[in-house]
Amino acid sequence: MIYNDVQERLKLIYASIDQKNDYHEVALGQMNTGFTDGAIIISFYKEEEVPALRNQINNVIANLANIKDCLKKKMVEKGNDEKQIESEINNSIYLQLVIDLANQEKHGYPLTKTKRSKKDPLIKNIARALTASNKKDNVTVKRSDGAGIHNCMTTIVAEITDSKGNLLYYLDDLINNALNNWENIIKKYNIT
Repeated sequence: MIYNDVQERLKLIYASIDQKNDYHEVALGQMNTGFTDGAIIISFYKEEEVPALRNQINNVIANLANIKDCLKKKMVEKGNDEKQIESEINNSIYLQLVIDLANQEKHGYPLTKTKRSKKDPLIKNIARALTASNKKDNVTVKRSDGAGIHNCMTTIVAEITDSKGNLLYYLDDLINNALNNWENIIKKYNIT
C-alpha cells in the first residue's frame, strides 16, 4: 500500500464503510426474534456480536482519521502550510469527533491531552438495522412461502454521544459528514 496516496486512503475509507453492510440473504439471515414482556422483539444481531461490530466501526473511524497526516504531507509537498489541514479540522465538528474517537481507541477514555471536540464522545447503542440497499442491484430475497423483500441490506448503526450521554449524531451521519468534509478539503486545496 502506498500510505501517502490520497486516492488509496479514500479507497480504504469507502471500503471500510461498505464493510459495515450486509446484503440480501446474509442480511435477512441475521434476523433474530424473541419475546420480552409480551412484546415481539426483532433484531439483526446478537449481543455477543457487539465486539465485532465495534471493530468494524473502529475501522471506519480509524480510516477517516488516518487520512489527516497524508493530507498534511501533501500540503507540504505543494509548498503550503500543513496547519491549514488542522484549521479545517478545527472548523468541522465531524472531523473533530472522528479524530477524538480514533485517539480514544489508541490512548483510552477520556483523552487527557488534546480533545478536539471538547465532547469526550462515546459510541453507544450499537446494533444492526434492516434498511433499503445502497446498491441498485434489483435483488429480491424470497422465503419459501413467497414473501420477499427487494433490495435490502443490514447496516451497523450506533449513536455518538457526549460524555453525559446526550446524542450528538447517529453513526452514519457522522461518517457521511466527515467523509464529505475530507472530500471538500481535498478539492479546496487541489490535493492529489
